[in-house]
Amino acid sequence: MKIEVKHTCDNFTSFRSEKVKSLFNAESGHNWEHVAELPIEDEGWQIGLIVGASGSGKTSIGNKIWENGIVNLSEGWNPDLPIIEDIAPDRDMNAVTSALSAVGLGDVPAWLRPFKVLSNGEQFRAGLARLICDAPDKVVVDEFTSVVDRQIAKIGASAFAKAWRKNKGKQIVLLSCHYDIIEWLQPDWVYDTRVSEVKKKFQNDHLLNSTFGRSTEVTGSFLKSIII
Repeated sequence: MKIEVKHTCDNFTSFRSEKVKSLFNAESGHNWEHVAELPIEDEGWQIGLIVGASGSGKTSIGNKIWENGIVNLSEGWNPDLPIIEDIAPDRDMNAVTSALSAVGLGDVPAWLRPFKVLSNGEQFRAGLARLICDAPDKVVVDEFTSVVDRQIAKIGASAFAKAWRKNKGKQIVLLSCHYDIIEWLQPDWVYDTRVSEVKKKFQNDHLLNSTFGRSTEVTGSFLKSIII
């Protein structure tokens, strides 16, 4: 699947704008484009990951993958029910508690609170637990693991992947700025916005964080070129 993203705004000509253009050769700052080739139409995959720095186009790409866009994990919660009652009310309770544990929300007292009073990190994990239980056919999740500490993020990514793969035939694309989750998540494919390349995980492969991420060493000689 080829996804083309084009953003544009006014080409401002104020003093500071013109100064920035001349100092940093940024004449095209009012235009932003990115073209991504994603293996969405391939068969057999369940988990895809789009990874890259903030501002590199992950959300814009994610919004164009499927018609339903990016799921809002904070939407549709009942403010008068604890999350243990609100998640998948028609399913067995063990399925709900297993999902909550799988996403790293193992703090049992938190299960007895409504979604609205949970912390940002707890809300995100509750949203993932509901997603595992609801198991939509195709879904995109933005800011995956962005609001939890990195240790929980890595362990949670691994547990989430195992739980999601039990939903046979269901596909999820995760968007994240964190490369450290790759070897824990072990997605079927990774699109790195930094280099506009896809790396696929073949059978018995093991993706490593070191395969991705920064390719330029951040040294003094590199940094001096961006000093204003």
